[in-house]
Amino acid sequence: MAAGPRTSLLLAFALLCLPWTQVVGAFPAMSLSGLFANAVLRAQHLHQLAADTFKEFERTYIPEGQRYSIQNTQVAFCFSETIPAPTGKNEAQQKSDLELLRISLLLIQSWLGPLQFLSRVFTNSLVFGTSDRVYEKLKDLEEGILALMRVGMALWVPHAGGHARPVLA
Repeated sequence: MAAGPRTSLLLAFALLCLPWTQVVGAFPAMSLSGLFANAVLRAQHLHQLAADTFKEFERTYIPEGQRYSIQNTQVAFCFSETIPAPTGKNEAQQKSDLELLRISLLLIQSWLGPLQFLSRVFTNSLVFGTSDRVYEKLKDLEEGILALMRVGMALWVPHAGGHARPVLA
């Protein structure tokens, strides 16, 4: 490669990369705990948005007598909110694997009922197909978690502090 084209290539590369160094420097460094806290806040916001959207959807499109939240008062305030789950990294790390699996199972099971109801209300429509596929995925997850819990209960023994640890052969 001649000196001219090499110099042009080097100059083009430098010019393309120069703005990126300024952009990267514009973002402040953030700790992992800060990132986790931010993710938790965003998840809570999305959860509230989903609950509000569901209530609005139900008010708009489903006759009052057929509304799931009226038939099941626990859903009116989003039943999954009542499931005791860890709210931070430290709290999650203090739970045993079996406890975390149990919490996951409860969350999945709390979503199955509303999805089944949604499938019944919107038969022969796009919503039915989507909710039916999500329901099947959740059932698969439920079965997988139950299988993991069975294996865990058979292979794991209680450990000091209430945490279960795997039995190593």
